[in-house]
Amino acid sequence: MSALGARLRYAESRMSTQPPTVKLRAAEQTDIGMVRDHNEDSEHIDPQLGFFIVADGMGGHAAGEIASAMAVEHVTLSLDEHRAKLAAFAEKPNNEDRRAVVTVLENAVRAAHQAVFSRGVKEADKQGMGTTLDVLLVTGAEAFIAHVGDSRTYLLRDGKAAQITTDHTVAEVLVIEGKLSMEEAQSSPLRTILVNAIGVSADVGVEISHVKLRKGDRILLCSDGLHDYFPADEEIAQHLLEGEIKDGLGEMVEIAKQRGGHDNITGIIVEVLECNPPPEDDSDDPDRTAEASVSDGVPRKMGTAETMPVDVGAEPPPGDINGKQDKAETKKAAAAADPTRKTLPMGADSISDEQVSRAERRTQQMGSEAAVRKTEPMPSVAEAQADPQAEAEAETLDADVDAEAGGDDESAA
Repeated sequence: MSALGARLRYAESRMSTQPPTVKLRAAEQTDIGMVRDHNEDSEHIDPQLGFFIVADGMGGHAAGEIASAMAVEHVTLSLDEHRAKLAAFAEKPNNEDRRAVVTVLENAVRAAHQAVFSRGVKEADKQGMGTTLDVLLVTGAEAFIAHVGDSRTYLLRDGKAAQITTDHTVAEVLVIEGKLSMEEAQSSPLRTILVNAIGVSADVGVEISHVKLRKGDRILLCSDGLHDYFPADEEIAQHLLEGEIKDGLGEMVEIAKQRGGHDNITGIIVEVLECNPPPEDDSDDPDRTAEASVSDGVPRKMGTAETMPVDVGAEPPPGDINGKQDKAETKKAAAAADPTRKTLPMGADSISDEQVSRAERRTQQMGSEAAVRKTEPMPSVAEAQADPQAEAEAETLDADVDAEAGGDDESAA
């Protein structure tokens, strides 16, 4: 659902009248912002079925609006088809069915991706269109988050806010690889260049996270038009942890507009009013003793509860919700422990200096538009090496850099 101006919606629902009782309240708001002439964001809230979606389209000529709307529609339909399976897990959660829920969610996102990609291939005026996608699925006392792109999902709990998802951008990959600090990434033009998106290329990486909910939790899903203007988690917590959720979200949207409103602005805030989880049934996995490993960018602990993906793995690396540097170290440690967690669907194992140079040059050519648009995903290392023109561009840029640096052999990445 898109809007040419601003729209606010507020909804409340009890998901079950039998234990486990989970009562949710949700508010959504979308705004065209101060620069764009139309809204390419789409969003959906359904507290009754327990899923909430934010998508930020890209592509121009209304193609971005179409891509985001298609993604929301396909995910909604896919999840609705499995409502019986989701309800069964809510009533009697166990590890086997938990993995089944993850499969349902991931397949819903992949189906949306395939639909958007196929239409982009068939229709010339929509070639290259795509969208980010964040999906929150609440079933029983648990939340599952599917994430693609650079929209974000935050968990607010015990007076703190923490980003659950990882930005699928060149800047974030460089942070994980230790080539860029968290502070540098926040202002780098590379933060606008996606390495993963719905519908842009034939393949897509889907990041899944899992949260065991508690009464009082609040979860924010938002496009970059909102979170770009709130780089400090503490400020997000300040607006959303107290008072009515619709008022806090409305304040953040207005502040984003006052600070520039360079993009469409969309946010959904979900509040857990009641949460009474049933006993965990692990009879299908009696030897399960290890905690699940933490997803990249997810704090290990908030208060006394764990935040974790579903797949069982090694003991998670240490993390501190209050320390940005510790969060960066956590991301690098997680990436080192499991290289497959890097989300580079175009086939790259890492971002090379050459690719960074090309990205920086592309961003410079975009000029003032660099802060308000996303470009195509980065090519893989193999593609860069197989593209003579790209190699020539990189060599030319490297030569320019060397000349400016007085002949230094090292390029600035």
